[in-house]
Amino acid sequence: MKYSLLLICLIALVANAASWSIGPSGLSGWQGLPSSDILETGSLRVGLSAEFMDTDNGSILRTPVKALWGVQEDFEIAAVVPIVPLDDAYEGSAIGDISFAAGWQYETTRGGNALKLTTRLNLPTGDEPRDTGSEIAVGGVTSTTLRDFRLSMSAEYALNGGSNPFNDDINDIMYFVVGGSSFISSDMLVTASMSGSTGSVFKAVTSLQYIISESLAADGGFSIGLNEFENFSVSAGIFWTGSGF
Repeated sequence: MKYSLLLICLIALVANAASWSIGPSGLSGWQGLPSSDILETGSLRVGLSAEFMDTDNGSILRTPVKALWGVQEDFEIAAVVPIVPLDDAYEGSAIGDISFAAGWQYETTRGGNALKLTTRLNLPTGDEPRDTGSEIAVGGVTSTTLRDFRLSMSAEYALNGGSNPFNDDINDIMYFVVGGSSFISSDMLVTASMSGSTGSVFKAVTSLQYIISESLAADGGFSIGLNEFENFSVSAGIFWTGSGF
């Protein structure tokens, strides 16, 4: 009987587990894995991450500042400002591409299934080839719960204009992410994902999220790149969530 109750509690935790971190585009999610969750109305989440990347050309350290706001029911907006204190690879600017994003939870059903529609805008404030340049994208994130495991998938269609969208060619590109998350204890969650694009950029990411308190969480992750730009990276972040905004 006690094992059945434990299983029911785990299923409920995973099915209703909103991320305490911020995902790769600044919306709800974890390192390398977007989520179909939406931040509660009036909640504000801010965070700072440190991401160290080793490439064929040298090392890069990013410290992106992230903010996510639950504007109203089923709708959130986000901003990411990537500060780059170290760039031995390309000697680029101290600021990467600033991005803005929005997510609308279009549908939720019983069992943890959900669909979130997303949009994203990148400003070419960084330097190529380290940063992707100007980009506008639309996409979606869906998830489903299988026992104590949550499967998430996302896809984006983007138009990329490089460092100058008014003079450079406009190229279209598709991004995708597939992965899963699961609680290993009441305050610790592990994720694993695989991401790629039609530009032949592929990487595998695994991360661990630890819920410190009702308003504070930390995460850390490791990724292996399969393209010639990024070999591997390690990252860690801390996030604060408050209400009444």
